Amino acid sequence: MAEAFKQSDVEILVATMHRNTLDFLVPMFPYAPFYSYNILVINQTTAQNIITSPYPSVRVINSFERGLGKSRNVALQNAVGRLAMLADDDVIFTEGFDTAIANAFNILPDAALIKFKAETFEGMPFQKYASGIKKCLNAIDRLNIMSIEIAVNTALIKKSGVLFDTRFGLGSIFPLSEEPVFVNDLHNKGYKMGYVPKVIETHKPVMDSGNINLSELYRIKGAIFQRIFKSRYNLWLGIQLFFHIKHGVIKFGDIKNCIKTAAQGRKQYLESIK
Repeated sequence: MAEAFKQSDVEILVATMHRNTLDFLVPMFPYAPFYSYNILVINQTTAQNIITSPYPSVRVINSFERGLGKSRNVALQNAVGRLAMLADDDVIFTEGFDTAIANAFNILPDAALIKFKAETFEGMPFQKYASGIKKCLNAIDRLNIMSIEIAVNTALIKKSGVLFDTRFGLGSIFPLSEEPVFVNDLHNKGYKMGYVPKVIETHKPVMDSGNINLSELYRIKGAIFQRIFKSRYNLWLGIQLFFHIKHGVIKFGDIKNCIKTAAQGRKQYLESIK
């Protein structure tokens, strides 16, 4: 029987840019000094902005590449904790988050990935979350997932060979939704993923998609749906349009333009894999 996971097995993989000190970590960990946790910082930077760490528990990789997907991949490939938590540099971790992560993987020991809850700084949930544990993530769950909700079993992720598709995410041609692509790739390889309704970190309410206009959003959606669903592209584009109309994101008069820009994104994605 495998050894139970414990809080010291959790490593936090932090993506940041252009840092030359570790001071940014202080507000992220309000309940204990940041150096009391196992942390790997991926600092995408220049030769003039280098971080060094005097703390054995805090490792730093200064990378001269660009793109959030590339940062996540470097982190996953170099993670040493049995469990790893993906994090941005502007989140605030909740009290006991590491214990909650370890407990979740003891509840779902075969899971390669577990989705958790995330809230705004004001305590509002980022989305409508299920109230109970889920032993598997359905297609909608896999589409509506953010990196700040994700923790992984490091050994299983490395065994899977699945990495983030660097065409998706900030700093790439499709600057959103690297997480759904990653999670669906894991699903397609047969790895188990679940959900545990525990809040492990908080974040400001405005996420990346809120800063993108409708045409750009649907260009990216077109690429995502082709990448994930392939022959079911039209079905999932239709589901997305219905959802956006129902919730007032778009009007009926926007549908034609949304379909057109989604097709452009689909074409761009297909050209990128030739």
